[in-house]
Amino acid sequence: MQQLEVFLQSRYGVAWRSTLTVNGFSGAQVDAALRSGLLQRVGRGVLALASADPGLVKAARSGASLSCTSAASLLGWWTLVPAPSAHLRCDRVLTLPDAVVHRGRRSVHRLIAPPRDILRDAFRCRPRVDALVMAESAVVSNAVGLAALREEFSGPRDWPIRKLLDTVRRTTASPLEVCARFHLLAAGIQFKEEVLLPGVGRVDFLIDGWLIVEIDGYAFHSGRVEYRKDRQRWNGSSSGGWITLRITAEMILHEPDEFVGLVMRTRDTWVRQRGTTASHSRRYR
Repeated sequence: MQQLEVFLQSRYGVAWRSTLTVNGFSGAQVDAALRSGLLQRVGRGVLALASADPGLVKAARSGASLSCTSAASLLGWWTLVPAPSAHLRCDRVLTLPDAVVHRGRRSVHRLIAPPRDILRDAFRCRPRVDALVMAESAVVSNAVGLAALREEFSGPRDWPIRKLLDTVRRTTASPLEVCARFHLLAAGIQFKEEVLLPGVGRVDFLIDGWLIVEIDGYAFHSGRVEYRKDRQRWNGSSSGGWITLRITAEMILHEPDEFVGLVMRTRDTWVRQRGTTASHSRRYR
């Protein structure tokens, strides 16, 4: 019975009974798990652990596939806002309470939509920056290739999405970096990412060769070691003539206009005061 539980956990807690049979679990084993309460019938031919994701259970009961933000969250992709309701993909007209239904093709054998379908639903449903965060996370985690995504959005009306996909980087470390890049590009600000500066190390963004923008996540300054390293970086940037802006997660997520305004004001103020950018800026453009 333990093997059955482990197998179902690998399927996020929900599976077709036929899937269990194909993978070597006998009818007697399945029936015993049902009697013990380990498994529950949640739909026609569909079984689930009590700990299974409620959205996935809803998909199974409805003859649909989990998609969009709900699927991204379950798969461990970055998401900015938790989905208050389950997002489901269905190939027929379906109205469900407490669910967002996306119409589209689906396989009856898949309770979670394929990555390309998940992201197509996300770009149709969510704000662009939210969907971009999911897409970049899917690429970074190798859930889908960037070329495959470009193919998925190859239609004439998909050009805005293709333009966003052109900004995706495989080395992005956090969703906050995706958001910061999105807002800087939308404001027409030119920058370089992940620049290695002498005496400082790698910085998130470098603007005009002298303005450093660092994004502080929720775990910022989580310990003394991190605190000392940060102070060393700060001192290194100051002694090297760079100006550093430290941007909080809250500003990136909830005050993007203020973030962009701060960057532009800082850049414009220092350029006016100096009359030109720092002499070393040409080396790091």
